[in-house]
Amino acid sequence: MNNRFPPEGAPVRRRNLFAQVVENLGVRIVRGDLNPEEAFPKEADLEAEFGVSRSVIREAVKTLAAKGLLESRTRTGIRVLPPVRWNLLDAEVLGWRYNSMPPAQFFSELFEIRLMIEPDAAGFAATRATAADLLEIEQAFQTMTDAGLAGLPGIEEDLRFHRGILAAGRNPLLLQMGNLIGVGLLISYRFSRESFVIFLPMHKRVMDAIKDGDADAAKLAMQRLLTETRDYLKSHIRDD
Repeated sequence: MNNRFPPEGAPVRRRNLFAQVVENLGVRIVRGDLNPEEAFPKEADLEAEFGVSRSVIREAVKTLAAKGLLESRTRTGIRVLPPVRWNLLDAEVLGWRYNSMPPAQFFSELFEIRLMIEPDAAGFAATRATAADLLEIEQAFQTMTDAGLAGLPGIEEDLRFHRGILAAGRNPLLLQMGNLIGVGLLISYRFSRESFVIFLPMHKRVMDAIKDGDADAAKLAMQRLLTETRDYLKSHIRDD
């Protein structure tokens, strides 16, 4: 394995080194290079591999433990946890998982979950949204439109729109979907920049239904938006 980390003493900020260690170990766990059936590398070996101090390694382990990838105990030491324990709504874990699996499979799983949750969230928003919620959704859509006209990616604007709808649903658990949507939008843009502009009218139909307080129309509009986005991306995904 190539060591892309600088030698100890290189003029790189400690935080950058820490982030690289977390990413490297996280990817290896999600990819299966480090797994529950095998002993986790010793701290000393990781120090030598990455050229960092023991405190950086321990901080990285704590971070990965918080994401559900590792467990550290006094007697048994550090061990990799099985996938069922991973926090798959964590943005970094989602990204690592995407990079370790065929894109078509990732998007299939992603849209299955989005179709289960976002249409109902739009329906909730239609009946529960406050004036402030509606203003946030409208402003998000306007910034999406402006980005589209300017030929800009609009990922942050698109995410703001969907987060606004989740928030308007008035169920805090819905907001946990934000990372899932955000990673999905970012990766979608890598395959096709056109999809952002193409689906602006469908976003507007979702927004209009929510503003009208029509829960059924909002659910149908969101379902159509997600279904057609999924089908569009299928035609642009290559698993090579």
